[in-house]
Amino acid sequence: MNKKLILAGAAAVVGFFALTAFDGKTLEQQKAEIAQMVTAKLDAYRSELTANCDARVEAEAQTRYAAVVAAREEEAAKAAKPGAKPTKKGTKGTTAKPLPPAKAPGKPAEDAAKGRMQGESGKANEDAAKTRMQGQPNKQDEQKAKSRMQGGGK
Repeated sequence: MNKKLILAGAAAVVGFFALTAFDGKTLEQQKAEIAQMVTAKLDAYRSELTANCDARVEAEAQTRYAAVVAAREEEAAKAAKPGAKPTKKGTKGTTAKPLPPAKAPGKPAEDAAKGRMQGESGKANEDAAKTRMQGQPNKQDEQKAKSRMQGGGK
């Protein structure tokens, strides 16, 4: 008789847990809740990726804007009077370099090719801006530092 009572009690406990464990939800309701949680996590992940993408786009736009502004300033400096002397604003130790004399209109293809060879292209400016934004030292700075470490240079 004791065995029957123990088995009946164990069956009652198992039945109680089985009926209360699922909160009376059907399989469809459980799947709907799971789908809702997955959708919420996907939306959060999507918004995070969108924010990261927007930040990268903004950084690239700033880089390109800086390159365009620098190019326009360079063009404006070239368009200035070639014989004008720069004015000093009270800074000590720095001197302004005079502008090169204006070139006679010649072959524009050769002038453009010379400019590209001398590193005046937009791509070089973009690359330099990217390295500055990423905090990487310039190769010329590294070479100067090595030269100074070895005892050469200024």
